[in-house]
Formats: sequence, structure tokens, C-alpha cells
Amino acid sequence: MINKLCLPFECLKVEIQGIIKNFAEVYQCDADIIVSSIYAIASIAVNKSIKLFDGKYTNYPSMWICHVAPSGSNKSAPVKMLYKPINELNEDAVMAYYEELRNTDRGDGSNKPKPVCKKLSLTDTTPEAIYKALSFMPQMICRDEIKGMIDDFDRYNRSGIISNLLSIWDSTSFCIDRKTEDPAFIREPFLDILGGIQPGLLKSTFGNPQLMVSGFNQRILFVFPDKVPVNYYSDKQLSEDVMPYWSNFVRELMKLEPTTLSLTPDAKDCYRTYYNMLQDQKTSADDYMQYVYSKLQIIILRWSIVTHLLWETTFETYRKDSISGDEMLQSVQCMLYFENAAEKVYQEISGGMFQGYTKEQSLKILYNSYGGEVNLQKMADALGCSRQYVSKAINKKDPS
Repeated sequence: MINKLCLPFECLKVEIQGIIKNFAEVYQCDADIIVSSIYAIASIAVNKSIKLFDGKYTNYPSMWICHVAPSGSNKSAPVKMLYKPINELNEDAVMAYYEELRNTDRGDGSNKPKPVCKKLSLTDTTPEAIYKALSFMPQMICRDEIKGMIDDFDRYNRSGIISNLLSIWDSTSFCIDRKTEDPAFIREPFLDILGGIQPGLLKSTFGNPQLMVSGFNQRILFVFPDKVPVNYYSDKQLSEDVMPYWSNFVRELMKLEPTTLSLTPDAKDCYRTYYNMLQDQKTSADDYMQYVYSKLQIIILRWSIVTHLLWETTFETYRKDSISGDEMLQSVQCMLYFENAAEKVYQEISGGMFQGYTKEQSLKILYNSYGGEVNLQKMADALGCSRQYVSKAINKKDPS
């Protein structure tokens, strides 16, 4: 029987299983927070070097993850520790940047290009900072409280940041025109997001009609434990070998040669079954949950890439350059968890208040939330419809 209440990890590498269990025990937190954080960090470590071609589409392993748990539940401390290898790599990148800057700044008037700081994460979430960083290399936004990031986006609403983020999630290339710098072309952008939020802040953060209707919320994998462990005082510490192994594992992921994975026939059959199941569920779902199902049909392929990287390689079904049926099945089990969590979040932020909206009404709500200042073509591209359809929807008069 499939358990929708937790993220499975029993078939991952034995060492990764040990990390998950040790972190959950020491930090007295839900194991799902550890599992999802490991996936996110592995994702940014390999970023665009590993991709999956399913015979029709190419997917990179980018993912947006939000942990939902009360204050004091230790949803942040273990994530910071797991994120430590990325911070160390960022420190190395900054030091290398300044060293290269010193070597190129000879004061001889030569017009040498400024070096690029090759760090992997962002703390500044203004549109300019995000676009500039992505024009150089893949990035991750890691925030203790993801509400701060959403608030930053709200302040720059008229810049089209939400619309561009939808394109970024889709790995859609786009050009940015900047007032103070040269234009930048961002080819197949890769952006991971990892953060947390308290349940009481869900509605004020993700209940914004713009985020609900645009598909922004539905692109996020929410980790929402049903029951949070009680944190009693404890002197337990992480095992001595845990962090050295984890740091080395992350660094080894970054060294992987570019690879295009494929699906084995068993994996394709498993994916097809799951895809069609979601298609059936769409027939009785409202607009919000239809978006959730549509995105899960894509996210599972991204998730399966990281599942493959974390998989126990001694299994008979393991193949280096392809995703097995067992790996896909475990990814399906994870998607069932995220589907359940998405339903919980939806109830928290709306109580089903959007169930009666038609697609045209949803588009009009989204358009108005931008104050009417949004590029209709970008909006159409982000939502997967024509510009003419968007124009018709926003100009349609409401029934009196």
C-alpha cells in the first residue's frame, strides 16, 4: 500500500538513508524536510549537466520546494546544515572571483572583461539580481522564510517578475532589457528555490489571486507534515562521518560529466500510467487543482532525475544512463505525497473559494492583479494559451 503521508527513501543509497535518519533524529524534525532538502541541493549541484529526454521533451532537475511547519519545529536548522556544502562552494567562488579581479585589474588601461562570480545561490531576490545571476549560470534561492521572497516579488510586481519566473521554471529562454546595463539573453534558465513558511502565513503569502491563478503556486512542491515531532532537549549530535560524506557527495555531483538520461520501457510504462491517472483526475477538479496535476506531470520527470542520482547502484535494475521502472515508481510515490500536500495548502489559502471561476475569469483576475500593466504575449506564453484568448478574456464584460 502506498503511503501518501511521507516521502519514501528506502531505496536510495545506504549512506543517504543514513543521513536522512541521523538528521531527523538529531534535529527531531520530520524526515520529509530532510529528504526534500537533499533532493533540492542535489538538484543545484548537478543543475544543467544532467537532463532527461523522454522521447519528446527535455527536462532539467530544477525544483521549487517550500517546507510548511510551525515556528520552533526545526524546519530551518537542518536545512542550513545540509546547505553547508553549497555555502562552502560559494565562498570558494567569491574568493576566486576577487583573485581573478586583482589579476585582470592592472591599471594599464586595457579593456579586459570583468570576471564572473560563479556562486550558485542568491540572497538578493530583486528582479535585476535574479536575471543578472541567471544570465551567467544556474542559481538557487534559499530562504529560511519564503514569505520574504514573495514579499520582494510583490514590491516589483509591475516589472513582470512573476510572469518571468513562470518562464524560468519552464526553462524558457528570454531576453532582459536593462536601463543601466547591456541587454542580457538568458538561455534555458535554471532556478531552484528552497525555503520554509509557517502554516499561519500560508494564506497571506500564497492566497494572492495572482499567485493562485497564474500557476505560480502550483509549480511549488509543498512539504506539509501532518504531525510535527515534539522537540525535547537533547545532546545528540550528527555522526562524525555524516557531514564529510555529504560534502564530498555534493562536490562529486558537481563534477559529473554532461549526461542525457532516458527512460527504460518499464519507467515509461510507469510514467504513462501516472500521467493518465492525473488526466482522469483533471475531469473532476477545479482550475487550481488542474494546474497542480498538470505541473506534477512535468515535475515527476525532474524529480526522477535526482532519484536516479541518489539511487542505490547495487540494485540489479540500476542503469547508469537510464531511469528504471523502480526509480520512476518511487518518484510516483513522492508525487502522491506532493499532491496531498498541495490539496492541504489549497484548503488553507482558499477553502475552495476559487472553485467557481472559469478560465477566462481567472485570466482577468491575474491581469487585474498586475494593475493592467503586463505583456499579453508573455502572459499567454506562461499560461500555455494564445494571445488572442488572453485578450478576449480580459476584455470580456462581467455579467451584470
